[in-house]
Amino acid sequence: MENTNTEQSTQAENMGNEADVQGDAKKEQRRFTQEEVNGFIQSRIGRMKEQAAKEAETAYNQKLADIEARERKLLLKERLSDRGMPKELADIITGTDEKDIDAKLDALQKIYGNTGKETEKPGGFIAIGAPGTGTHGTQGVDPVRRAMGLN
Repeated sequence: MENTNTEQSTQAENMGNEADVQGDAKKEQRRFTQEEVNGFIQSRIGRMKEQAAKEAETAYNQKLADIEARERKLLLKERLSDRGMPKELADIITGTDEKDIDAKLDALQKIYGNTGKETEKPGGFIAIGAPGTGTHGTQGVDPVRRAMGLN
């Protein structure tokens, strides 16, 4: 009989536990009012707007930084050109502002001397035999004609 009583009490406890679980499930199935749903939606929309605003500000700041970097690069190329220095230095030299760029270019000129435009070699073609363009003191004479004995 003791086994029967024990089995009955165990079954009663199991049934009681099942009833508690069903009662908890009913408690969890709460219904929301329209105002609560609206509140949830409004808070979600607010969070999404904040996130979109942060992303837009980050993108704006990145674009602004890119534009400023391009402006500094162009300024550096202009200053290099004004000083007669090679424009390839623009890829090597960096500066935070105009004063910094000028200070670095001044230092380079001080170290390496004046590499201005007056020391550059003229490029292009030279007309052979044109007046005033002779070699070795023979102005106006075409060196090819002279070599062939056609003068």
